[in-house]
Amino acid sequence: MIVPGYGRKLDLKEWSPVVEALLDGRHFVLTTHENSDGDGLGSEVALALVLRQFGRTVSIVNPTEVPPNYSFLKKAGGIVLFNGRDEDAIQELSLSDVLVVLDANLAERIGSLRPHVQFAKELGGMKIVCIDHHLDPEDFADIMVCEQYASSTGELVYDLILALEAKTGRKLVTPEVAEALYTAIMTDTGSFRFPKTTPYVYRIAGDLVDKGADPSLIYDRIYNSLTPQALKLLGAALSAITIYDDGMIASLFISQEMMKTTGSKLFDTDLIVTYLLSVPSVRISVLMVEMMDGRVKASFRSRGNIYVNHLARNYGGGGHMNAAGCLLQFSAEKARKVIPEDVRAFLNAHLSE
Repeated sequence: MIVPGYGRKLDLKEWSPVVEALLDGRHFVLTTHENSDGDGLGSEVALALVLRQFGRTVSIVNPTEVPPNYSFLKKAGGIVLFNGRDEDAIQELSLSDVLVVLDANLAERIGSLRPHVQFAKELGGMKIVCIDHHLDPEDFADIMVCEQYASSTGELVYDLILALEAKTGRKLVTPEVAEALYTAIMTDTGSFRFPKTTPYVYRIAGDLVDKGADPSLIYDRIYNSLTPQALKLLGAALSAITIYDDGMIASLFISQEMMKTTGSKLFDTDLIVTYLLSVPSVRISVLMVEMMDGRVKASFRSRGNIYVNHLARNYGGGGHMNAAGCLLQFSAEKARKVIPEDVRAFLNAHLSE
C-alpha cells in the first residue's frame, strides 16, 4: 500500500467513472452507515452541496438519526431520517438514478435502507456508487472507490471534487462545502492525530480553511456540546469500566437501564469509547451498548498493529485497523460473557505471533 505524501497528485483516471456517473445522473440519493459519524455526514453533505450546484436533485436519506452535535450539518444538507416506513424516502429511492453510499463498504451497513435500495435497483436500474476508505470492501456497488490509505472518506470526496472541477472548469468548494469536508476529515483523523494523517491531509485542511472552514467553531460544535444526559452517562460509565489481563484490556457494558436512568441515547456513547484506550497499558478496548431490541453494539479500539477489524469481522462487522465495530446478533447476557473472552483470546494470539 502506497501512502500519499506531500506531493500526491490527483488520479483523474481513478475518479473518471465516478465523475461520469455524477454528471450523467439527474436525481440522486446519498446515504451513509448506521449510527452516522462526522466523516459519513460531512462527506454526504459536501457532495450534496456540490451536486446541487450543477442543478441536480439531491436527497440525503440516512438509516439512523443525526447526533445533536452534528445538527449544523443536518441543517446545511437537509438530511432525512429513514425509519423503514417513510413513504417519501422510499419514493426518493425509486425515483433516483444514482445512489451514492459514503463511508460504508458493506451493504448491510446502510441498515433499514438496504432492502429498499435493492428493490429500487431491480425496478429502475439505479446505479450505485460507493466511496469509502475502510478495509475489506464488499462488491455491492456498480462503481466503487475504496482507498485504504485515505485518512477519511472526506479526504476522498475532496479528491472527487477536485476531479469534478478539472472536468467542468468550475470552482465548487464553497464555505459550506469546506465546512462539511473539514468536519469529515477532522473527526476521522482524531483531530489530526491518527497515523493516516499524512502531510497531504494537512494540505487539504489548510485549503479548506482558506476556503471558509472555521476550525475553532467546528471543533467547538462537535466536542463541546455534550448534553447533561451525556455527562450523566459518562459519569456512570467511567465507574463501571473493567481493566484486566495486566492492564492490557479494558471493557465496558452499558445497559438500557443505565441509559434510561441517565436519559441518554445511543449517540451519547460515542465519546465514552475514547476513554477506554486512555490508560497507557491498554492494548485493546471494547465498549458494548445494549440496544432497545436486545441486541448489542460492540465498538473495538486498539493500539499499534492490532487489527481489531478482524475481530469485528467475526461478528459481521468491520472498520479500521485500530477502530472497528459490529452489531451482535445475540443477547446482552451472552455478550457480557463471550466478548471479553474473545478479546482476550484475540490479543493473546496477536502477542504470540
